[in-house]
Amino acid sequence: MMRARIFFAALVVSFLGILEGAVVMDEQKGMAEKQTEWGAMGVSQKSYEEFAIFWNGLNKNTAKSGNFAIPRVIVWLNGAPGSGKGTNSTYVCDAFKIMQPPVVTSSLLDSPAFKKIKDSGKLVDDSDVTMLVFKHILDKKYADGVLVDGYPRTTTQAEWVKLLYNAIAQMNQKSDFQVVILNVTEKASIERQLWRGQQATINNEKVKATGRGEILPIRQTDIDPAAAKERYQVFTKQTKDALKILKTIFPCYNIQADGSFSDVKAEIYDSLRKK
Repeated sequence: MMRARIFFAALVVSFLGILEGAVVMDEQKGMAEKQTEWGAMGVSQKSYEEFAIFWNGLNKNTAKSGNFAIPRVIVWLNGAPGSGKGTNSTYVCDAFKIMQPPVVTSSLLDSPAFKKIKDSGKLVDDSDVTMLVFKHILDKKYADGVLVDGYPRTTTQAEWVKLLYNAIAQMNQKSDFQVVILNVTEKASIERQLWRGQQATINNEKVKATGRGEILPIRQTDIDPAAAKERYQVFTKQTKDALKILKTIFPCYNIQADGSFSDVKAEIYDSLRKK
């Protein structure tokens, strides 16, 4: 009897060991498959996993509300501070037949904490930015197309753009991703930032004196040359690398934006209507 019990116990231990080994092998296989997938996509494990959590939650919560839709076209408009994204976004929208107003990333980040970061010339956390931007542009009102002003700004954000495109494709849907970059020199960027601050200051003084009109927001980078330079350098160091990632995958249009408003407008129409 004792031998039988020992034998049975040994069988149980052996069986449990086999099961544990099988579970470990399955986990290793699953990890290898995921690693192959994120490696093939050229994104980091962190981006892959964080995006998956975000996307699953977005589908569960937003899709149920009936407001979820895949845009026909998403134009990712980017450029250095002072390159005229706000001014020229109207012409870019027109070229791509986008009727809705642009989604301005910096305007979405309007909490006091985010404002403090932006005023210093630095960037807000990737996950916070992405959550706000992606939730916004997947609203059904943008089903016919949307222009996103000022995203992506980092390589991690660029990876998430790739992941978004892949996730849409896996839904058997299509969205035409286009990249438009407005280029200016550091000198022009700083001058334009400070000019904007000067104009806003003059406007605000008139509003306070007359009680008519609206007070315009003024960033620290619009009144401090050092902060304006820092903001341009952040773009050069971080955002250009992010845009290089997108340029290898999606159609990209580089617009030289140092010239006059009319010259830049003409170049935008000339370049984009050839797409």
